[in-house]
Amino acid sequence: MDKIIYSNFNAEAIKSLKKAITSGEVTPLLIYGPSGSGKSFLVKNMLEEFTGISDIVNAKEIDSSLLKDYLNKDLILIEDIQLLKTSKNSMDTLFEILEHYTKTNYKKIILTADRHPKGINLPDRIISRIESGVIVPIKDFDEVSKRKVLEILGHGLSDKFLKKLERLDIRTMSQAIGAIKRVRVLGYVPDEKDRLEEEEKRKEEEEKQKEEGKIQAGEFEKFIQDVKRGFPEKFVETERAETLRDEYRAKMFVWKMKGFNTDRIKKVIDKNLDLLTGEFVSYTTDIQRLIELQKRYGMLAIENLIKNSIISKEENQEMEEALFNPDKVEWLAKTIGKLEEEEDKMAEQARKKLEVKEKKLIPEEEISKERIKNLHKTITMNLHEKSFRLIEDF
Repeated sequence: MDKIIYSNFNAEAIKSLKKAITSGEVTPLLIYGPSGSGKSFLVKNMLEEFTGISDIVNAKEIDSSLLKDYLNKDLILIEDIQLLKTSKNSMDTLFEILEHYTKTNYKKIILTADRHPKGINLPDRIISRIESGVIVPIKDFDEVSKRKVLEILGHGLSDKFLKKLERLDIRTMSQAIGAIKRVRVLGYVPDEKDRLEEEEKRKEEEEKQKEEGKIQAGEFEKFIQDVKRGFPEKFVETERAETLRDEYRAKMFVWKMKGFNTDRIKKVIDKNLDLLTGEFVSYTTDIQRLIELQKRYGMLAIENLIKNSIISKEENQEMEEALFNPDKVEWLAKTIGKLEEEEDKMAEQARKKLEVKEKKLIPEEEISKERIKNLHKTITMNLHEKSFRLIEDF
């Protein structure tokens, strides 16, 4: 599974990467796609062809004190820029990196993200620098891509299994890999097996009803068709609406099981479908932002912040609860951003204290050497004159 698979879903990304690696025409280059789309795997594997000095940095770990090291490369890959800390220090560092690599002809910079940069909380100056280059998505699978990926990754599986896998809702590389692993371990396509069991139960129920004389084959279907002919558009529209509403309910249940507050969706689940769809899109976007904020929160040294009275235990408890509430996204983003800035300040203060301490040590060492030199000179003179002074006088 370590082979790069070329197909419609990643063709543009592969072409752009080849161009970026072999020439300075494509810089900066941003590759974006959802988690599991295979962007990191693709970029890292293609970077093996690069012969210059390169470096891979995760955006959440960008450190201003390492700026000189970042700039001293022929190519730099910055992963997951959506996880960049919102502190001024981090933003300034990323901007300086972009400035350096975009203005130096022979240097190259590649970035990855889980969405288009306009959907990320970045300053306009950074987005402007990124947009001055090339932005390419890794798309969801189309039918051709899905078939090709499954055939390559599923090498050795029977055509029967592969055809069943093709009917599943597989859109990304990680989903394809997961589905194939399940088949190899379990020996069947789980979703397909469940569907066949339901189909079998339905047929058994129909046969039972026929025997009891409750329904004749085709009568119910004929009734449905007659109703549809009477008001087809309205019927089909209602049918689709209810199907979509059921999908929203299922997704809401999943989010609830993961601990997220779903009150916002509950309030509109039975209301106008357009209103529900709009609210669901907004809710899903906020959930995605919450997941990012959870990662940033996890990077904070909370105990140290509490110890230095930057945040209280009660405030921390409030934050932990808010990390599962989509309605608290904006407040969380501001709060975590401030805490990140405080951490940067504390780190800067610690560095300054260390520098001051080192500076203080230098004069003491010089004075010590000078005293030893004078003492040696005095003793030598006194010995010559056959007179002595107590060393403690010095």
